Amino acid sequence: MHIIEESGPGGLIIKVAGRLDTPSAGGFQERLVAAVAASTGALTIDLAGVDYVSSAGLRAVLVAGKAMRAAGRPLALVALQPPVRAVFDISGFSALFNIT
Repeated sequence: MHIIEESGPGGLIIKVAGRLDTPSAGGFQERLVAAVAASTGALTIDLAGVDYVSSAGLRAVLVAGKAMRAAGRPLALVALQPPVRAVFDISGFSALFNIT
């Protein structure tokens, strides 16, 4: 998995590529939690390069979402590939996040 962080005018953008599965989810979650703690604006997670997400990956996104809600800041997920979007839809996570 590859993760790139970019500062944008509306906040931090985290671009992810690869598989968001059990081996990679822990490191991904740590990066998200650190990004939430270090930033003050919105957080956007760009999943255009992610072709697979497991329940461990969903949990990492959920942890970041809870931290952002606690901080009173928005989190958005963008560019989900159809198989990844299907996992979010089936799990009910689509209702928890702003997905565009």
